[in-house]
Amino acid sequence: MKLKFILAAILISGTAFISRADGYKDGVEYYQAGQEENAEIVLTETINDPQTDKSEAYYYLGCIALNKGDKAQAEKYFDQGIQANAEYAYNYIGKGAVALKNNNKDTAEDFFKQAEKINKKDAKVKVDIARAYYDADKVKYNKEWNKALKDAKKKDKKEASIYIFEGDVYADEQKYGDSAGYYEMAIMYDAERPIAYVKYANTYFHISPEVAIKKLEEIVNKNPNSALAQRELAEKYYENNQWTKAAAQYKFVIDNPNHFPADDERYVVLLYFGENYAESLTYAQEQLKKNPKSFQMLRMQFLNAAALEKYEDAAKYAADFFALQGQDHLFTSNDYNTYGTVLEKVGKLDEAVAAYEKAVAVNPDKTDLLKDLSSAYASIAGEETDSVKRADLYYKSAEAYQKFIDKGEYVTNDLYVLAGKYQNIISTAVDTVKRDEAYKKGVEVIDQVIAKVPDDYRIYRRKALLGYNMERGNAKTGLALDAYLKVEELVNNDAEMDAESKKSLLNEVYAYVASYYLYNDDAATAKAYYEKMLALNPENQALRDYISKMKID
Repeated sequence: MKLKFILAAILISGTAFISRADGYKDGVEYYQAGQEENAEIVLTETINDPQTDKSEAYYYLGCIALNKGDKAQAEKYFDQGIQANAEYAYNYIGKGAVALKNNNKDTAEDFFKQAEKINKKDAKVKVDIARAYYDADKVKYNKEWNKALKDAKKKDKKEASIYIFEGDVYADEQKYGDSAGYYEMAIMYDAERPIAYVKYANTYFHISPEVAIKKLEEIVNKNPNSALAQRELAEKYYENNQWTKAAAQYKFVIDNPNHFPADDERYVVLLYFGENYAESLTYAQEQLKKNPKSFQMLRMQFLNAAALEKYEDAAKYAADFFALQGQDHLFTSNDYNTYGTVLEKVGKLDEAVAAYEKAVAVNPDKTDLLKDLSSAYASIAGEETDSVKRADLYYKSAEAYQKFIDKGEYVTNDLYVLAGKYQNIISTAVDTVKRDEAYKKGVEVIDQVIAKVPDDYRIYRRKALLGYNMERGNAKTGLALDAYLKVEELVNNDAEMDAESKKSLLNEVYAYVASYYLYNDDAATAKAYYEKMLALNPENQALRDYISKMKID
């Protein structure tokens, strides 16, 4: 699906962030929810804000660095946190975690004791100590992290972080039902913070998306200012293919100053696939004023203009978009295919074919692209004045369409279209080998259609035209005879066909059949068919005179 191709190019976490209403606290929540990349962005950008508690911010930056394997940077952050506030216990836990990573358990225990001395009654201190042991080596330190967890429960069994940690442990073991149960307990003890809700939704989503979404809707209603909760709900709507709801929810996300550029990108794409093209185009252009080289916004500006049938604008926007070629950007088959359509609409047929060819090259398994490429070749052929080039283009058109059929993902009407492609080759090719091959394949294909739909005059007419064009005016071989006689039968038996259509078809049939019999020296039968034509066209004096002069042996 196009949506997946487009959204695959969006970095969900983003590379920068918009100014935040809740400052560094958002970074803390992102970390606690397991979104460390987002957390690092927020914490780094807000570290010098007046309202930032640097001791807490440095603690979480240290945890992120440690999880990335950068022990030296982690230690530096924890030291900066202690320097900012020596009475904030958690940076000592961080230094203990570094010591564990360095296989220095005794030093780690000293740091943990220091933390406990500062916050003797805080159960969360014990939970973070348990997590430090668990993250260092859950098997080696199994006894230690379990004891720390038990001590936390003794201090305060209603501390929500206890149950979040236990839920995380079960999630690691892929025991998602148990994990979700512990997250629900955390919610019971702290119903206003989004962390447990988000973890519950992420854990339970693959079991029951509806239940997971309902849980996120619950926290959004309770805490509508939570950027994390709003964003997660938008994500889950999207992942559950509820794109209209996802777009509406992303509107809340981007209206909050607490959002990432990737949120803008997701929103503009969802507007596009909700067919809100004008709104999506306007939003993309607003973002381009801030960042004129935004790959995703340039893409959406082009795609929306194409969807709005503003083809001249779309061609200009596409040029800006594809100018980013070679800059490590991923152009999709949909990008090239849409560009091909735009170029066709503005009359640049040769360039359109090149775009369609690139679309097929990028995604050869997407069969519909071959149909578009085939149509583009045929369009150029229709404009080509050089007979040799025109024949070659029709050949390429049939070749591309045959590749589409060979993929096996076709309906009966596609076979009918393919037969028409072979008819074009027969009509224009100079090479007799190519003509013979096209006729053979065309008849083979149209016979497959007849086997599936035996009572449609249009199919027999296509078969007749294959033979007629193969003969090129010499009806002696009668390649079209049987098919035209079947057309006559079906048309005469069609009570619903309008008189003009019936007359036109029968004129075509009678003219060919009469010619066939004349070529084969059967003037009597030829005359009978000319008389049928005259009955349809009594005003045709020339035909009347011709018939009267026919000599019948």
